[in-house]
Amino acid sequence: MIDPETLIDGRYRVVSRLGSGGMADVYLARDELLGRQVAVKVLHPHYVEDQEFVERFKREASSAAALSHPNIVGIFDRGEWNGTYYIAMEYVAGRSLKAIVREQGALDPAAALDIVIQILGAARFAHRRGVIHRDLKPHNVILDEDGRARVTDFGIARAGASDMTLTGSIMGTAQYLSPEQAQGFAVSAASDLYSVGVILYELLTGAVPFEGETAVAIAVKQVSATPQPPSALNPALPPSLDGVVLRALAKDPVERYADADELIQALEVELAAIASGEPRAVPAPTRATAADGYAAAVAPPPTGSLLLAPSAGHGEDGPPGGERRRREWIWWALGVLVLAGAIAAALLLLKPATKVHVPRVIGLTEQAAGARLRAAGLESEPALNASSTVSPGLVISQSPKPTALIAKGSKVRIVISSGPATKSLPSVEGLTAARAVARLKREGFKPKTKSESSPTIKAGLVIGTDPPAGTVEVVGSTVSVLVSSGPAPVKVPSVVGATLENARATLASEGLGVGKITKRISSTQAPETVLAQAPAGGKTTKAGSKVDLVVAEAPREVPVPSVVGQTEAGAAATLGSAGFKVKTSPVSTTEAGQVGIVLNQQPAGAGQAPKGSTVTLGVGVLGPTTSPGTTTAPTTPTPNPGP
Repeated sequence: MIDPETLIDGRYRVVSRLGSGGMADVYLARDELLGRQVAVKVLHPHYVEDQEFVERFKREASSAAALSHPNIVGIFDRGEWNGTYYIAMEYVAGRSLKAIVREQGALDPAAALDIVIQILGAARFAHRRGVIHRDLKPHNVILDEDGRARVTDFGIARAGASDMTLTGSIMGTAQYLSPEQAQGFAVSAASDLYSVGVILYELLTGAVPFEGETAVAIAVKQVSATPQPPSALNPALPPSLDGVVLRALAKDPVERYADADELIQALEVELAAIASGEPRAVPAPTRATAADGYAAAVAPPPTGSLLLAPSAGHGEDGPPGGERRRREWIWWALGVLVLAGAIAAALLLLKPATKVHVPRVIGLTEQAAGARLRAAGLESEPALNASSTVSPGLVISQSPKPTALIAKGSKVRIVISSGPATKSLPSVEGLTAARAVARLKREGFKPKTKSESSPTIKAGLVIGTDPPAGTVEVVGSTVSVLVSSGPAPVKVPSVVGATLENARATLASEGLGVGKITKRISSTQAPETVLAQAPAGGKTTKAGSKVDLVVAEAPREVPVPSVVGQTEAGAAATLGSAGFKVKTSPVSTTEAGQVGIVLNQQPAGAGQAPKGSTVTLGVGVLGPTTSPGTTTAPTTPTPNPGP
């Protein structure tokens, strides 16, 4: 669990936890860059270890990010953070459809149909773009504060939907799985329509078609069990609506509605019938409903065959009077039927038909919308408007709204998409990130910042955009704003031991320069050899930075004092004060006056030698030499006693 105030990926500040599912935890967060609330879905750790799942998660999140529709919760961003992956999406204030059903039970049929039509509108939009939801259920539908249905998790719900070994969220998922998903077969748009059929069933009855103690048990029922008609649970529902729901729940995908459009049309007919209060005849059963036993349950008894069949025990050889009476009865019955039909026709003609319900034409082509309105006795009044979310030629909106009761012959204003508006991208180079984002938003684009190093542009300023300035793009499309992070960090090479000239060349090849050079006397390294550097080799620094060097310098030569004739101690003191080291070597002598006196030196006095070098002194001793020379440390000079 992520604590409040945690900053995800340097951008999304966690406010609170919204909920958890089988795949991820969801948090309410604030986008620090754009100053808006977002919902951030963070993958559970055990999914992160599955590289195949992660790649699919990334790929399908990208596909879903392209879905911009009034009934689809938009995806803004995805990324990697703290060892896991996340998706940032639009935050919708409202309640899930599942929470509403749990609290209220079955919804009003008209409200239920309107919500499902909106869900189908979202599915239709996604299906036309090759995106299948795979996990449509009331948990993934939010009713916002305006009562609009918003579908979430498009394109990112594939994982886990057929994993029947889990519990909790998978139990809930199994109740809405299509039979082909429950068997592990390939999914299609028809699979989503089955799930929508389950949602509709639940909204109308307050219960799902199949329950079970385990997800596997539910899945088995999805494959083989026949659902009860919704009216068996809610007798107020018309039989015609039973037919629509059960066709959506057909086991074979081929037996379901051809696409979301066909199911929307069927529901709109039912919605109009509910609004008018007029009962509808039961639709002709499909192969699916007949196989499920539904046709037998709702079909009217075959009374026509009883009416026209010969009476039992009376054939062509029966009594003439009986045959005549039978024929007379038939003609009398036919007369009654004709009279009843005439009366019904007269009543229909006399009934005022001044009011009609407006059919839903949103998402249809202009021609199809006009035809549907004319069939309802209305006229279309088209208008054009640019749209980046609705394909050219399709209806964006209509007024009056669907199901509204208006006078027959009235005009319905339909707004037709002329396609997305386009603009030339403005130049934002050199601006701060905030100003660049604000300008692009004013132009109608969706800016997204991306950090990029630059050796010339100051950190925090914009390098440019992708696509570049001047490119004509669709208004509402995403534009990457490339923000400079300054020069890229450089790994400092080690130049210790190299000559100063070679060190300069090596540092320059990495975009670095030579800073302060400090000379240090060295008797072991050749002059101009690098002895030390800062920063040290292996450290990182910004490109263009300078590296300080310590370089070897040869000791300078100074005059060597002559100390021959001095005592050993006096000579050592003289040479030490001149900056030399002293080494003594015994020299045999037979004269007592030469004992302890310097008899020779190397290098000789009055010559030149490097400061800090060693001067060897030959000191007189009696008799033959018996021990090697020793080095004497400099001492305080003493007066020279003379020869």
